[in-house]
Amino acid sequence: MARIAIIALMLLAATAALGQEGGTSAPAPPPPAQPDSSEKAPHPNPLPAGGEREQTEQAAPPPPADAPPSAAPPPPARVGGTDLRESMCLMIESAARAHNLPLEFFARVIWQESRFQPNVVGPRTRSGDRAQGIAQFMPRTAAERGLLDPFDPVQALPKSAEFLRELADQFGNLGLAAAAYNAGPGRLREFLSARRPLPAETRNYVLAITGISVDEWAASGKREPAPVAKPGCGELMALLHRAPNPFVQKLEERVNLVAVAPWGVQLSAGFSRDQALSSYATLAKRYGEVLAGRDPSLLSTILRSRGTQPFYQVRVGADTRSAAESLCGSIRRAGGACFVLRNRAS
Repeated sequence: MARIAIIALMLLAATAALGQEGGTSAPAPPPPAQPDSSEKAPHPNPLPAGGEREQTEQAAPPPPADAPPSAAPPPPARVGGTDLRESMCLMIESAARAHNLPLEFFARVIWQESRFQPNVVGPRTRSGDRAQGIAQFMPRTAAERGLLDPFDPVQALPKSAEFLRELADQFGNLGLAAAAYNAGPGRLREFLSARRPLPAETRNYVLAITGISVDEWAASGKREPAPVAKPGCGELMALLHRAPNPFVQKLEERVNLVAVAPWGVQLSAGFSRDQALSSYATLAKRYGEVLAGRDPSLLSTILRSRGTQPFYQVRVGADTRSAAESLCGSIRRAGGACFVLRNRAS
């Protein structure tokens, strides 16, 4: 309760400092995430999350997991104070934070699965089903995990991160979690008990994501290898723009719509970017149903009366004040906190 009260007070203070119009505040926490880097384009037909597939081709050997970025990314574009790269990373990063996954690990999993494209459909498996969406969930796995629309990244990414966290807890480390996500938990258990080998595709998949072979992960148990350098969000988005795909272009358009929407529902805020994202991740996890299908935007503003440190705000856009109030009201009724504000013109 004390934490929620502090967040609400920060929202009130930010509103006064920015001099923006708004509705009354209310109780509520927000939802999920952002992405991190990856070195290799995903396997064109990876095994789906939680299920096996006939092996039709093998993934190419990945570059080293600790390979440094080739060049510093150019300064990010801004729309009305919104950093597009930061906003596009938000969904993946908040999902990773909400489930205590390393950002770069989760981003590489999603990159390998779909190259961040939300409408991907995998090849037909022995069961006759196809993996679907940005996280490549099989229909049965999606139903078991309560994922209503695997083609909606706002819903699918948190479910993917949740599944990976459960697999890591079950098998002891992230490398085996990636193997189970790709080949299925049952197939991994057979491998660990020396009853059945893993597909070559899964071996290449784990190596591409972690830089370590699945055999080394199996031998290490719960001991994690030395951490590799963690590329930032800007570096990941620079990678995406070097290999553009329709998802990036579409998401940029959606982020622009949030940034220029006349009204916004503020979900978290603070002078610490990490704290603002963590608060949003908590909200996204608790109120995913209310926020489903709504793209978040991360804005940064300099409050001149408080120095030069950026003030970060996570919002979703609305075309009218009544629409914003309706969304905020739903969050409050669910037990959360939010704030309705008029967005500044770009």
